[in-house]
Amino acid sequence: MNQNQLDQKREWIKGKFIVGIDPAKDKHQAFMIDGSGYAVGKTFSFTHNAKGFHEQLWFKLSKYLESEFIHPDHLIFAVEAAIDFWQPLVDYLHRLGYSVVIVSPLTTKRSRSLPGHDFTKTDPKDARLVAESAFRGHYHRYVDYSDRIKALKTLSLSYNKLRKNLTQNQHRLRSTIARIFPEFLNIVPLDTDTARFLLSHYLHPKDFLNLDVTATAVKMLNISKQQHGRQTLNEIQQAARNSIGLPRESYEIISDRLSVNSWLSVIETLKQQMKIIADQLIELARQTPCFDILVSVKGISDLTTALFIAEVKDPSNYQHFKQIQKLAGLNLRLNDSGRYHGRHKINKIGNRRLRWIIYLMTKETAKYIPEVRIRFLKRKLKPCNYTKNIIACSSQLLQLIMALVKRNHPYEYLPQNQSIVWELEEQVQKKNRKRTKTKSRTSVTV
Repeated sequence: MNQNQLDQKREWIKGKFIVGIDPAKDKHQAFMIDGSGYAVGKTFSFTHNAKGFHEQLWFKLSKYLESEFIHPDHLIFAVEAAIDFWQPLVDYLHRLGYSVVIVSPLTTKRSRSLPGHDFTKTDPKDARLVAESAFRGHYHRYVDYSDRIKALKTLSLSYNKLRKNLTQNQHRLRSTIARIFPEFLNIVPLDTDTARFLLSHYLHPKDFLNLDVTATAVKMLNISKQQHGRQTLNEIQQAARNSIGLPRESYEIISDRLSVNSWLSVIETLKQQMKIIADQLIELARQTPCFDILVSVKGISDLTTALFIAEVKDPSNYQHFKQIQKLAGLNLRLNDSGRYHGRHKINKIGNRRLRWIIYLMTKETAKYIPEVRIRFLKRKLKPCNYTKNIIACSSQLLQLIMALVKRNHPYEYLPQNQSIVWELEEQVQKKNRKRTKTKSRTSVTV
C-alpha cells in the first residue's frame, strides 16, 4: 500500500465515530473512539445472538452517543476478521446500511506492544486496537458480492477441504501398503484406478501369488485403458515372491483388509464429492464475464479458472496485477538496510488457496504460453530450482491475465514471442549437454 492509498483511507474515515469490535464465540467485545482518535466511554460487550445484535449493542452505544450520531453517516464499525463469528455480525451491520471495515488479526497482533510496550492480550485491549488500527487507515472496506460469487467462494472452500482430506487418506493407504507389500508401490502408481482395483481384491503378497492372471489381466486392461495387463501382473507376482513386507497372520490379515477397505471407500467417496463440487463450480463460473478470457490461455483449465475466480472474486476490480499477487502472498518481502541486502523471499502472508491455484496455472502455462515460458527459460539458465522458477513466473502470468481482462479480449499468440522461446530453448539444451558431459567426465575420473 502506497502513501496516497493510506491517506485516502484515513480521509474517508476521518471525523466519524469508530466502534472497534473483537469477535468471539459467546460475546463480542467493543470499544469506541471519536473522529480524533480519543476514547468514548468504556469498553463493553454484547452476546453473539439475536438479543445481543438487536438490543444490547444499540443500548450500550446509546449510553455514550446521542441518537443522531448512531447513524450510518456518523458511525463506522471496525471488525477484526479473526474467526468465522465475525461474518454474521458484519452481514447484519451491512444490511442496516452501516459502513464496515475489516482489520486483519495480524495488524492487531503487531499493535499489542505499542501502548506501553506491553504484550498483554485481553479482549478489551484488542477491541481498542481494532478501532485505532482503523483510525490509522490499516483496514480494508467490506464489500458485499453477488450470490453467485458467494456460492463460488463457499464451493471453493469445500473443494479445498475435500482435496486435503483426499491427500490425507491417500497417505494413510500408502503407509499401510508400505508395511504389507512395499514393492507394489514401485510397480503400479497408488493414485490410479488400476491400483485401487487390485487392492480392493488382493492385498498381501500371498493374495497376488494365488490370483487368476488371465481373468484379472482382462479386467485390468479395461480399467487402465490398455496401460496395465499381464506384464504388470507378472511383475507384481515376481515382487511378491521376494517381498520384504511384514508377515501377517490370520487376525492381522483381517485387520489389514478392513483398514485398506476403509481408506479405499473414503477415497472413492471424496473423489465423487469433489467431482460434484467441481462441476457446480465450473457451471457458476461460466456465467462470469472473465471465464472465457481466462480459459483462452492454454494451460488454464475450466476448474482452475473457476477456483481462481472464486478466490479473486472479480479480476476486473483490481487496478494492478500486484494486488492479486499480494492477496495470494506472492509479493516479495524485502530485507534491505544501508549496505546490507538480504535475500528476497515471497511474503506467504495471504490466501494460501489462491497461492496454490496460481502455482498450478503457472506450472501449466509455462509449457505453452510464450510470455510465461520466456521468463521460465531465462530462469532455467540460472542455478535455481524448479519451484522457485515457477513462483517467479507467476508475476508474468498475472500481468498477462490483468491485461486480457482490462481489454476484455481472449488470448492470442504473438509470433515474435515464439521465436524468442525457440532461441532460449536452444540455449537450455546446450547448457544441459554441457552439464551431462561434465558429469560423465567426473564419473570417469572417479
